[in-house]
Amino acid sequence: MEYREPPRIVASDDDGGDADLTRRRFPLARHGRLDTRKIAAAAMLALSLAAVVLYAGRQALDAAAQWLQTQPRYQLPFGDVQLPEPPPECFKGGTAAFLERVRRNAREPEVVGLLDLDPVRLRNAFKSFPWVADVGAIERPPGELIVHLKYRRPVAKVNVAGAGRFVLDREGCLLPLEDVDVERVGRLIWIVGWDLTAPPRDRVGTIWKTAAADSPAEEAVDRGVVEAAKLAGFLLEPSREAEAPADARVSAVTVQESRGKPVLFVETERKVQILWGRGPGDEEPGELTAEEKWEFLIRQARRGFDRNDPRDLWVFNRSGMVYRPARSGRASDP
Repeated sequence: MEYREPPRIVASDDDGGDADLTRRRFPLARHGRLDTRKIAAAAMLALSLAAVVLYAGRQALDAAAQWLQTQPRYQLPFGDVQLPEPPPECFKGGTAAFLERVRRNAREPEVVGLLDLDPVRLRNAFKSFPWVADVGAIERPPGELIVHLKYRRPVAKVNVAGAGRFVLDREGCLLPLEDVDVERVGRLIWIVGWDLTAPPRDRVGTIWKTAAADSPAEEAVDRGVVEAAKLAGFLLEPSREAEAPADARVSAVTVQESRGKPVLFVETERKVQILWGRGPGDEEPGELTAEEKWEFLIRQARRGFDRNDPRDLWVFNRSGMVYRPARSGRASDP
């Protein structure tokens, strides 16, 4: 076999050398600067398109949400709110009337939107109603609304000359008399006093406070009315009502002022007059507690009040109750 050397390729002088050959073979491999203005314009365009898309999407979502909120399945009449703890039996009209009064008092719409419900607003609507002492848990199962409430219950009544009658709960809070069904209210304890001043009618739902209470004596009487309401609530607790004999059933609490402090006197259904002192939780240092006084009252009532002149008093001491004629001057001095 004959070996032949392949012919050599010789670049001509016109080729310009290896560098010129490289440039001709790779014409796309060129170096240049980035156009920042075009890049910025493209970025701005992309951002603008993204903003338009987001805005359109948000509008679509809002429209969908508004449409859902208007659908009957997501609308609940205020009167259909469920109250697991019903209003007091003495409230006129029951649950339906109660919810309507709450709605009107808070100026809420007739229909509650379940999707856009504001729990704080709903809680305030109930809490601003005079009969509501506290608002508990708010439950929102599908298609329902459940509100747990703690109510104020009337325990005392006050009759002020020239101003009419008032009803108080055990905290001394004024309740709307027009809401009370007198046939179902149960037993209330009278609060009486000399020259009682009536609070303004617009103070319904607040603690008893007279507009004219600008002196220590008047302020003491106001505090006394509140303490008397506390005492009425204490005495009317179901457990005490159940165990109280007739001689221990208090029908009235009289408020007096002594040395700038309130003093309470109680009268039983048998017209027994008792110097009680301060209201529950407001006792003076060294004074018997309301629970201790109650035990002594029950014990004495079971024995019997053998001496009972409405002009005289029974008073408490550390061993029980003693009879003290008022004419001696000692019983009326707290």
